[in-house]
Amino acid sequence: MLLLEKIILRIINCFRHVISVIVVTLSGNRKKSDDYLKKVKDQYKGQRCFVIGNGPSLSASDLDKLKGEITFASNRIYKIFDSTDWRPTYFTIFDESVGKTKGVIDGINSFRCEMKFVREEGQYVFGRIKGPVCYIRSLSSRKYLDNPNFSEDMTEKTYSIATVTYISLQLARHMGFSEIYLLGMDNQYAYSMLRDGTIIKNADGRDYFSDKKEENPPEQDKMPKYIPATWEMDVAYGFAEKFSREHGFRIYNATRGGRLEAFERVDFDSLFDK
Repeated sequence: MLLLEKIILRIINCFRHVISVIVVTLSGNRKKSDDYLKKVKDQYKGQRCFVIGNGPSLSASDLDKLKGEITFASNRIYKIFDSTDWRPTYFTIFDESVGKTKGVIDGINSFRCEMKFVREEGQYVFGRIKGPVCYIRSLSSRKYLDNPNFSEDMTEKTYSIATVTYISLQLARHMGFSEIYLLGMDNQYAYSMLRDGTIIKNADGRDYFSDKKEENPPEQDKMPKYIPATWEMDVAYGFAEKFSREHGFRIYNATRGGRLEAFERVDFDSLFDK
């Protein structure tokens, strides 16, 4: 019965994705999105930007330092807005399951930015997002875990591998940035899954900056239904590092701590030395 349920769910999702693409195309949002992507191609050539993760290390005080910088953020970043005046320049959300979570769309609609990038196939969820929205066609397949690829021109193709951060990195390169700095990209979760299926529990017990472990009662300290496959993220990050070095731009990790070691580490504070 479980196998049948999975097959039915897959058919439903495929149907939704097809309908989403048709709606985006017929509404004219496909052409608007393509035009926008062409407009911003190499717009920031040679400049630097910051890609913000939602890891436990992310702090409002660090975000305050990014006022005036070009920044990319994603998913539930709005949860930190009550502690900082900083707002992202660009925003991305690609996972429909995140978008369907209660309160997420309302949270995304609570702020404005230059552009909000969403997965075209998820229009049935992301169609409720207000403000300027750019729909991106993405190539998503588990085959990219063995043969990853990276796009420098998102008007042609975009590769979706493991994490929305991979989309943000491709966006940043599409716009021409030569230096991309990661912040709050801990790549560490309360529970994580290795490639062989082994589940690891981390002592810290936190997934995101908004988690407050001390407020979780003992009965809630149990394994969640969704376990992040950090090995898949490692594939994406490892290839992004390799690709960047081979194609004339750099990605640096300015995160305070965490376990992401695919990129060269830099001290966040040193980036603002006069």
